[in-house]
Amino acid sequence: MENKFNIEYYALLARRIRKQDEDAFTELYHATYNNLYRYAYYFLKDAYLAQDALHEIYIIVYRSISSLKEDRLLYPWMKQITYHVCCDFQKKNASVAEHEKPASLWNEEMVSVIDNSDYFQPVWEKNFREQIHKYLSELHPQTRQAFLLRYENELKLEEIADFLGCSLSTVKRAIRKARKHLQSKFHIT
Repeated sequence: MENKFNIEYYALLARRIRKQDEDAFTELYHATYNNLYRYAYYFLKDAYLAQDALHEIYIIVYRSISSLKEDRLLYPWMKQITYHVCCDFQKKNASVAEHEKPASLWNEEMVSVIDNSDYFQPVWEKNFREQIHKYLSELHPQTRQAFLLRYENELKLEEIADFLGCSLSTVKRAIRKARKHLQSKFHIT
């Protein structure tokens, strides 16, 4: 059952969960798990980390439901929690596994985003990918994530906006900012 856009349904679940209704929390879990897992997986690039993150996310939701100011905003609130937990997991795991790079599928389209000419063909190797990751790490996490979701995971702009819990124009600005940042780092005019 897909209840992603049923605001009233989530508001009802929030009210029931506040009253310690465990069935309501189970219902919320089943209604949101797949979407939140997909988001966490795209963010963390690791199925086990995504599962660990979701475990923490649902604990936070259960413990913090009383801080939710508007019941109708339950799902976007959960998406924000997911984003912040994934950022924390990413920071923790970056220091533990610095030598392990995410399994990325950089392709020709990724390079063409930076510049439509053939400037990068001779250098399209491991060092180039490492440079891109290095330069992207200088950006705000949401900007970097929007760019990677678009060009590494090939998501649609609307899907990225949904995953990040922001507007479509914010996603477009973030991607444009990341592209300009990469262009300046690679001295492309």
